[in-house]
Amino acid sequence: MAYIAHATNPVLFGMLFVVYYFSIPVALILWAYFNREYIKKSNYRLKRLAVYLLVAFFFTSFSAYEMTSIYFYLHSPTDGSLCLTPSCVLHSAPLERYHLRGDGFEKLGLPAVGPMLVYRVYDGGTNATDMMPVLMNYVAIIRPMVVLPGAEVNVYDIGGHDAVSRQRFFVFWPLSPGGALTKHLDVEFTIFIISGSSRGPGV
Repeated sequence: MAYIAHATNPVLFGMLFVVYYFSIPVALILWAYFNREYIKKSNYRLKRLAVYLLVAFFFTSFSAYEMTSIYFYLHSPTDGSLCLTPSCVLHSAPLERYHLRGDGFEKLGLPAVGPMLVYRVYDGGTNATDMMPVLMNYVAIIRPMVVLPGAEVNVYDIGGHDAVSRQRFFVFWPLSPGGALTKHLDVEFTIFIISGSSRGPGV
């Protein structure tokens, strides 16, 4: 199942898709083109290459962050919350609205400072291994890695009113965000696109 009202639109997702998959190849092509005369002489201008790649990594990281957020938003009954600190996470709307205590989160560890999107994921899903129904009951925190081409994902399984376990993994280019979530969480993640929708992940 999914919350169809949270479906994204093809323009938004398409733009994120293009930025995620093509920023790094385009950076390499531009570096090779503008430095072709030097490269012919085996002068590879590696400092310039590093600058091109850092810019590409930045855009790739934020697009991975946004795309991963869209997948979680589809399975979240509420909008996500944007936080910059662990204390903000503990008082974010997804936790307070569902009366989730912070003890388990603090014990298991929270991401450090930086932009983070927090989602309360609660939905029926399909197990990727045996295709049986499964309950998705966790809090997900997504954070861009900025200087690396990917996003960090922290998933806290919920038991009662607190977190009982934590998975931390990364969505790295060129692995698809949906594929990474399916691999690590063993739940089928697919995207829902509605042409009339203009919404992305709620914050």
